[in-house]
Amino acid sequence: MPLLPPLTAAQLLADVARAAQQPPGPYTATVQQTANLGLPELPAGAQPGAASSLASGTQAIDIWYADSQHIRIALPVQAGESDARLDGRTLWLWDSSTQSATKVMLPAHVSGGSTGQGNGAGSASGPSAGPPLPPVTPQAAVTQLLHAIGPSTLVAVQSPVYVANRPAYQLSLAPRSSQSLIGRVLIAIDASRSIPLRIEVYGRGSAGLVYSLGFTALSFGTPAASNFSFSPPAGATVTQATVPSSPGALLRGLGIGQPAWTGRAPLTSSPAGAGTPTVIGTDWLAVVATPPSPAVTAAVRQLLTEQRVSTHEGMFGSSASAAPGSSASGQPAVPVGPYLAPLQALLAAAKPVSGSWGSGRLVQTALVSVLVTSKGQILAGAVTPAVLYADVATDAG
Repeated sequence: MPLLPPLTAAQLLADVARAAQQPPGPYTATVQQTANLGLPELPAGAQPGAASSLASGTQAIDIWYADSQHIRIALPVQAGESDARLDGRTLWLWDSSTQSATKVMLPAHVSGGSTGQGNGAGSASGPSAGPPLPPVTPQAAVTQLLHAIGPSTLVAVQSPVYVANRPAYQLSLAPRSSQSLIGRVLIAIDASRSIPLRIEVYGRGSAGLVYSLGFTALSFGTPAASNFSFSPPAGATVTQATVPSSPGALLRGLGIGQPAWTGRAPLTSSPAGAGTPTVIGTDWLAVVATPPSPAVTAAVRQLLTEQRVSTHEGMFGSSASAAPGSSASGQPAVPVGPYLAPLQALLAAAKPVSGSWGSGRLVQTALVSVLVTSKGQILAGAVTPAVLYADVATDAG
């Protein structure tokens, strides 16, 4: 355990806030993410690529950061490596396992300017503001979390530790409400630079450590320029891609909109418009919710009928088998892809629930509860199921 001058929680928070306003300085690092969310067991081979580590297991990510215009992120995938390199306005995405590359030319106002740490949300200070730090870093995750600190949070200082061979203070955040599935969050803060080095999330009660994101190696200094430039090797498949001129247009183009922070209010009152996810509540009890959707109801029905889950018959319609690629309701079929089997497995593991708010299916893990209602509404948050039920009842009332 390192010997460090004692600091109060208020001093540590102030130091982190000041550090967040300054450029982090160029560095090379390895970030390790570990997750043990307690998701239902998925079929063998159903978890697509490195994304499976978001739910369980460990994933190491290598980062080279010179400034907001020169970033490289590499992560291992099956039989190869997936690489993202930003060099000015040029973004290369490379997958060595498939020998495929995508070249994206970014708009000028997206690629230049700011070298601040950012908050992981793509905020900008002006037309020339650039992207924030890679969202896979502890800095980006902690910045979002610290914005939520308020009366709902118990803050304390824990014993110092070493992270990536660097001495660090530890800050503990705990929700006051027992309706949060999070027991506490530990943040390791670099003793000399005041930047977050690691974040650990512990579930309530006996759940233990359910998620961590932290540096396992970190050295400051400008990485070689060769890390950011890229030339596809001979024989590689190269695709050119364009992006909209604004992040909002990109989100709308993907059909996911941008969540509207409305407080704990009826979903129907969201100013963001129909089809836009809404965040209900604040801080530890925030819940992401979609409006009711017949298309979601039809998709869930199809997934269940193709899985032939007879014990759930009557929840979203008949469990009679449906031909692949079709839907008994006449709605377009659920796209067949790498996520189909995991979705079917999760729905099969979900338990039927009902109340004054209606009926649906619930998946609960050590950290997250997800409710899919019979009206095609999806609600998810690090909260107990009772919070989700109350949100649905509020909307229906």
